[in-house]
Amino acid sequence: MVTADDYRFLVAEDAINRIENRVKLWGLPYPLNKAVALEQIKKLKSTFMKIKYSYLPYTMLIEFEEFKNLEQFVRELASILLPPKTLKLDTTTTKLAVAEIRYALSVLLGLRNRIALGDGNNPEYAIDIVGVEVGYVEKHPKAKKLWVTKAGTEQFSLTIVTNIQGIKKGELRGAAILPPIAFFDIVSEAMYCTNPLEKSFKGKRIPSNFVHKVEIINVVESIVENVR
Repeated sequence: MVTADDYRFLVAEDAINRIENRVKLWGLPYPLNKAVALEQIKKLKSTFMKIKYSYLPYTMLIEFEEFKNLEQFVRELASILLPPKTLKLDTTTTKLAVAEIRYALSVLLGLRNRIALGDGNNPEYAIDIVGVEVGYVEKHPKAKKLWVTKAGTEQFSLTIVTNIQGIKKGELRGAAILPPIAFFDIVSEAMYCTNPLEKSFKGKRIPSNFVHKVEIINVVESIVENVR
């Protein structure tokens, strides 16, 4: 497997850079021991590079011992970087920064499963595309053509701002987990990228033949420009 140029590894490398840049900048309303966080990131980067330049077949790569180390470093970073559950995030800037940390950690924790998709170096393989149930829909208070939705599974919930007219509570759609964006002060953590699907897809990766790929490919290409 040509791991060095694979979209999955390039997007993951960008995720590490996002975490490192945020730690250096910080400015969030809860304390951080930067020295500890940066040391953990150093270990994470070293382990990631061992995986990236292993050039192992994907069937061997997903069993590679270094993946376990990488995932452990990511979980430890999550415990350091994420805010206490009781902390209310008051500003859009803070919400966006925390959402970006969550996104980057998620990219890294999901890397092994995306490698398991096979040898194909497809842009859509670089991100998680998960079946989520729409649980809440309301008009965006500041944008006529946008809707604010909450969607998820039993394990997680996402805020997704969309321009899909007629989106309904109870629908099951595929959501691409992308770098968060603030749309008029509301942070969107993903993008719907399928038509309504059968309920059996909830919580599962959506097969590529159901996915509207054009926008996803454009976003992934813009991400990997940062690390190529």
